[in-house]
Amino acid sequence: MSNDNLHVNSRGSLEILAPAGDWNALRAAVTAGADAVYFGLQSLNARRRARNFTLEEARHAVDLLHAHGRRAYLTLNTDISYRELGLAIAVLRQAAEIGVDAILIRDPALLAFRKCFPQLEFHFSTQTCMANSADVAAAAELGADRVVLARELSLEEIRRIAQQSPIDLEVFVQGALCFSVSGRCLMSSWVGGRSGNRGLCASPCRVPWAVEGQQAGHPLSMHDLCALEHIFQLHEAGVRAVKIEGRLKTADWVARAVAIYRRALAGDNIDELKSEARSLTSYTGRELTNGYLIGEKTNLTGSNRGRVGRDEISADAGDGIGGNAGEVFMEGEETPAFSFDKKGFEFTLSTANKRIECQLRWHGNDVTWEYPKTVVRRAHKAVTAAELCEMVQGRYFQGCAADHVETDDPEFLLVPRTVNAILDRISAEIGRIRRAENKPIVIDFPEGGSFTASDLAPATNNVRALGDMPNRVRIGIGQLTDFVSRVQPVHLIVDGAGPEDVPTIAQVCRKHVPIVALPPVCFEDELSRMEELVERCRKARLAVEVNSWGGWWLARRAGIGFEAGPGLGVLNPLAAAFLRKLGARSVTISVEADRRQIEDICAYAPVALSLYVMGRPPLAISRAELPEEFLGRVFADRRDLRMRPAREWGLWVFRPLIPFDWRRLRNDRIRVKHLVVDLVGSPDPVGEWLGLTSRSRPFTFNYHRTLQ
Repeated sequence: MSNDNLHVNSRGSLEILAPAGDWNALRAAVTAGADAVYFGLQSLNARRRARNFTLEEARHAVDLLHAHGRRAYLTLNTDISYRELGLAIAVLRQAAEIGVDAILIRDPALLAFRKCFPQLEFHFSTQTCMANSADVAAAAELGADRVVLARELSLEEIRRIAQQSPIDLEVFVQGALCFSVSGRCLMSSWVGGRSGNRGLCASPCRVPWAVEGQQAGHPLSMHDLCALEHIFQLHEAGVRAVKIEGRLKTADWVARAVAIYRRALAGDNIDELKSEARSLTSYTGRELTNGYLIGEKTNLTGSNRGRVGRDEISADAGDGIGGNAGEVFMEGEETPAFSFDKKGFEFTLSTANKRIECQLRWHGNDVTWEYPKTVVRRAHKAVTAAELCEMVQGRYFQGCAADHVETDDPEFLLVPRTVNAILDRISAEIGRIRRAENKPIVIDFPEGGSFTASDLAPATNNVRALGDMPNRVRIGIGQLTDFVSRVQPVHLIVDGAGPEDVPTIAQVCRKHVPIVALPPVCFEDELSRMEELVERCRKARLAVEVNSWGGWWLARRAGIGFEAGPGLGVLNPLAAAFLRKLGARSVTISVEADRRQIEDICAYAPVALSLYVMGRPPLAISRAELPEEFLGRVFADRRDLRMRPAREWGLWVFRPLIPFDWRRLRNDRIRVKHLVVDLVGSPDPVGEWLGLTSRSRPFTFNYHRTLQ
């Protein structure tokens, strides 16, 4: 092994990339020997519950990193709404100005500005679901300099991808794992509107679950990743950087994690280092695993060895304080989405009475609200009123900062969920006041980009309003024949089909307009099968629905007509415009979107739109193998989220028992080309299509609540 170590170190090409949720963690990473550090500002990053960095802190962080010969990566890796586009552009400008080396992205809208910032590297986040060589080829064609591969890949799959990759590859080697493939999870959004795709995952997979009414422990809680023994294999496979997860961890945790991997590269005993790595999980008591890397998909979840303590290490995802409930706007010459408001608000937190009282005063508006005084059982996680006031004072909420913040009891302790609720409410109230004043949104597009403001105009073929009769159905291949024989002709999206099903689809759907859906997740071993499916659809003159970047790349290469499906769902009209430029003849609005976000997309998207108005979307798509007897059985948590797993695309897919349903809603500001009913997972597709089995009080998902 010593020879291998010398070989690796002599090339000096394997980068150790460390997380930093705050300034102390960043300095600890540098001291411990990280080659690069990734961090986020206080909004638009996938760890909004971390403390994160102000712009001034980010500037100092870049200076510190560069002074020590290290690289600085800024995370901008979330879905972005229309009202956040100006902020995202401002962040890109500021990142380029302060010398950030690379940004991590998820939203395709940011690709429209790739040419405007040649000094910035663009890295595709793991949130983009880079699971095969076609995904990576697509990223390269779109201008990415690096991709962060999906955490579910084996060493052999990574090796095969690297052999074909024209750009750098980055792989996670230490930290928490998600049950669902990253970017393909809706569980947190479904139960409370806090989206993991927007950095506010509440970690519902970590809680206890019952299966068919029987307590089953923690069957969805993944063990933690540790790839120490494979670090040289990853390097020899062609990986450029190894990444440590942990922007919610303390400086001490980061320092220890980085030091372990630095010592591994220096040739220290791997078995001893693994023992030290095991201590990194003492705060959760989770086991360590390298299962995915060695091709093992079983025994990756479940029982833990028990918590040891949390004095040294901060909370895992879902336990921290939100990085920012509003938006963080940067000082400087450029104007973000909202005009910067120089008149700040006043906020008062009172605790003298039986309930916690909040008061916000701004632009002549005086708003008050209350919260119960929750008993603080874990003081180490609590936040003092003074600390909350500092949070409010130190950030911007939709373009507005605080002029004055005060509290009557600085030492009063607040539980994290109350703190998050207060920050969310301040942002919501300021947004409500802005909307009441009817202030326009102005986006300052940079010169040299793919689009200008004039390109965002609604397509003329989006004429069907929410509340009109749906005109498209998504149906599973196993349900197709029966459904078509019993209903009037409709536009069909056929889900779950393989290459062998194409002749049947063409025959059964002769009087319909079928589109064949490509899978949202495809690993390397299945890539040839997806490629064959695209080719057979081309020969049968059937269009496809692309749900991943690899799917787009295959469809484009085959010269076949395609639409962008929910796997590439958009949260802003610029992303829709970009997909149209890539050849999509229609684009699907993100199933997570709330009412206002949908209205904004419909008002500005220059492409035909599809909107799902009823269905059971996949809440989690996992490569982890659970016991076979769990298939088809009802999982329920303490919040009464009930869902049922099935095998789809060779993976475990969890869909809710109860669908969301917007068919009784009416909104003439929401106009699209296709209103889609998703009947995949339905026990009675015909009845639900006809409305015969609809609930009296339908669940409306995020329509009536603000997507966080």
